[in-house]
Amino acid sequence: MDTMAALRYNVACSLDGFIAPPDESTDWIVHDPSIDFAKLYAEFDAYVMGRKTYEAITAPGHPNPLQGKSKDAVVVVSRTMKPEDHPSITIIGEGHIHHIRQLKQRTDRDIWLMGGSQLAADCLDAGLLDSVETAIMPVVLRSGYRLVAETPGRSFGSYQLQRRSLENLPKSGILMVRYDVVYNKA
Repeated sequence: MDTMAALRYNVACSLDGFIAPPDESTDWIVHDPSIDFAKLYAEFDAYVMGRKTYEAITAPGHPNPLQGKSKDAVVVVSRTMKPEDHPSITIIGEGHIHHIRQLKQRTDRDIWLMGGSQLAADCLDAGLLDSVETAIMPVVLRSGYRLVAETPGRSFGSYQLQRRSLENLPKSGILMVRYDVVYNKA
């Protein structure tokens, strides 16, 4: 039996549920040297993100963890980026849910949904999101971009999560929590 790659939303968030403050800065993220990012990146075959996350990851002066990945492995959902300006990545302006569904079917290992609260909401509503993995920072932001965006025009719907793991990083105070999304099959 073939198994489909899991789409894992792996993100840093504040204790009050924000993934970025209104100014989109990242200086609130607590750094912990015990987190092995190379090992984490090695768990995934593909990376899906919004434009803002892509721009933050590839900003000058920072190591680019996506460098050297194949064009098909880095998917950026954006209505403003032009594919001809970014030939080394895949840019999806429309139909991102269909593209992610196909990516899950053809990818051997898991897919990292790296950011975008709206993108996370879209994938959750489409039944594509398999897990929510948060690095909960010992920080309260009070406003900004929520872990999962509200979706205007859609009726309220809650999703059950089942905790898979919890790790306390004592030096930094970060809580690493992984939840599986439980979809009710009615």
